[in-house]
Amino acid sequence: MRLRDLDLNLLVALDALLREKHVSRAAAGLDMSQSSMSLALSKLRALFDDPLLVKGGAGLVLTARAEDLAPRVEEALRQIDSLMHMRPAFDPAQARDTITLIVTDYIDFVVVPELVKEMAVQAPHVILRIVGPNPRRIGEIFSSGEVDVAISYFPDPPGSLRVRPLFHERMVGVARRGHPLLAAPMDLDAFCAAGHVTVEPGAATMYNAVLDSQLQRAGRTRRVMLSKPTFLGVPFIVEQTDLLATLPERVLQRFLGMLALETFEPPVALAPFDIVLMWHDRSHTNPLHRWFRELVIDLCRRRFGGT
Repeated sequence: MRLRDLDLNLLVALDALLREKHVSRAAAGLDMSQSSMSLALSKLRALFDDPLLVKGGAGLVLTARAEDLAPRVEEALRQIDSLMHMRPAFDPAQARDTITLIVTDYIDFVVVPELVKEMAVQAPHVILRIVGPNPRRIGEIFSSGEVDVAISYFPDPPGSLRVRPLFHERMVGVARRGHPLLAAPMDLDAFCAAGHVTVEPGAATMYNAVLDSQLQRAGRTRRVMLSKPTFLGVPFIVEQTDLLATLPERVLQRFLGMLALETFEPPVALAPFDIVLMWHDRSHTNPLHRWFRELVIDLCRRRFGGT
């Protein structure tokens, strides 16, 4: 008998037959029909050129060959199971590779500095390459290997990507300190009539949609005077003008102590949203990438509470 002629499923059946010494019980233990197990026994008898199970006084008994095979088959299956579940030991300190990460400048601002600090300690030879978002090609650039991981708000990711929520975020309004609209609670008419700055990372509207979809439900729109691809310049523009902006709260928290800004609640209810980690099946089992994802998850849990 040659190894290539052996169906491993037959070894599983053989192990059950040698343990149970009963065709029906062996079949039941493997969720097989009795006829399928009987067929497997016939194939095994032919492969080993031995009856394996023969009639005895109170049922079936093992032949001498089967007695010899029983512990060997059990050990072989244990070794195969161990092989299938074995993961090579991974030491990030020894890794030498590059991870390409998609982030907006918002995530670059609130997550990446501490991430780089952690990587310098744990994986000093791993290079982190950061690229901007490209929502229109998101599935393509992941499947081709152009990028490895993304940290973003992405409400409708392609089905080819795995997604893991990292932390909750919410949008808040911001205006310059002393803005006339902040003298009293801002109503919807005043909010929509004011000039607004919006952000569209990579020409994507998902952050704007958090607010604009709610305005649309109310039959309203806001007056957009400036649209930018990045977040971090917006607080400086708002401080110098009468424009309003609606931004992720964690961006604004960093600027409130250094710029003459005031935050306010937009006059429409805005649901929180999730910042998520995304990756492709292509890199799902890669030890370095698995370590990196776990690092990001742990960092966000410690810093923001996680989800």
